[in-house]
Amino acid sequence: MNLRTAAGLLLVALALSSCSALSTSTPVMLYVAMVVGKDDRISSDTQKDARQRVDLIVSNFQKLYPNVQVQLALYRRSMLMAELRSRSEADLGPDLVLTDAQQAKALLREGLTDPLPQTERSREQTNPGILKHVRLKDGRLAGQPLVVYPQIACFNTEALESPPQTLNELLQVGAAGARVGLSVAMNDVLWTAGSLNALPALATASRNQDLSTGERDRITGWLTWLQQASDQRNLTFFENQGQLTTLLGNRELDWISCTSDMILRLKDRLGDDLGIAPLPSGPDGSAAPMNLLRVLALGKDSSAHQRSMAIALSDYVTNPLLQRNLSLLSTSFVPVNPDVIIAAKSSKNLAALELALKDSDIHGDNLAAIKGDGPTTKTMTNLLIPLVFGVSQPQTTADELISRLSQGS
Repeated sequence: MNLRTAAGLLLVALALSSCSALSTSTPVMLYVAMVVGKDDRISSDTQKDARQRVDLIVSNFQKLYPNVQVQLALYRRSMLMAELRSRSEADLGPDLVLTDAQQAKALLREGLTDPLPQTERSREQTNPGILKHVRLKDGRLAGQPLVVYPQIACFNTEALESPPQTLNELLQVGAAGARVGLSVAMNDVLWTAGSLNALPALATASRNQDLSTGERDRITGWLTWLQQASDQRNLTFFENQGQLTTLLGNRELDWISCTSDMILRLKDRLGDDLGIAPLPSGPDGSAAPMNLLRVLALGKDSSAHQRSMAIALSDYVTNPLLQRNLSLLSTSFVPVNPDVIIAAKSSKNLAALELALKDSDIHGDNLAAIKGDGPTTKTMTNLLIPLVFGVSQPQTTADELISRLSQGS
């Protein structure tokens, strides 16, 4: 244990020693708006899953601040902006918003959340490479990173004894009868561009730089693979990640791409039959997982006591002991605290997440150049839909995709 981790544990011990004083302080209710998965509908399963996640954190926080209670409200990602705008007009906005990094930045730009004041403790206990993903160009911090959910493969071990390690093997297991599902959404299927070595070319286009003939050919080759894959037996493209998760949980699919935030829910449905693995590589490169970074953003309508406790909770979530324990309990995420080592040897799940994180790091700069949340991403998805269904052709789609990326819209 290094000095920084020891210091973090000491802070927890000191805080625990003062619990008796805190327990007599004024009761504080924190209202938390939590975004469910990007494509999820709000159901009993998503509500149960969300409350399990939040309770893991809140129950520990309440040992330090027993006077604090948390009320959770779930929102679909696509509806959050409008809901917060409406509630803010009536001064009824939440104290904290739990969402992904891209949306947290969008909320701050729109003035629907407040920038997070960064403490020395949170700065030291947050991986600087992760922290940059929630900082705007003007320096404001859109939220406190909480956990990283790597993009992985989820599969039914009853149907597949071992997961495919390459794209060729993925097609082969489909041909042999396994039902394979992929999402047509750009952010969900972009990992295949890493496997086929097209990601650097896509990043070059996104930076508005000229592409060589070879780079254009690699983009066309990637799009050709997507179109041909959709013609393969038992491989089906679906509209979004939420559909894939539901179908695997219902045992109507055998292998899907997913993010590790779905592990707890899939575990409830599949039990010991759930397997996870890194995404398949290709002949020219490793997969490029598009990981999900969850953050806590500050609402605008808090009282002084609520704001103080909201910042305290945001500061608390990076505590090394909490991050380590939560990681071991859920085995579904990667800690954001750089001093917390992933216990890969203790869990097959955590070992798979660690490998997925390494693949993502390999492609980090190129993914950052493409990753977005707005017109560009939606436009790219709209280009892929007719492609995978054979309505448009790879060459024309490549030209349009390059043009859209270079324009940034």
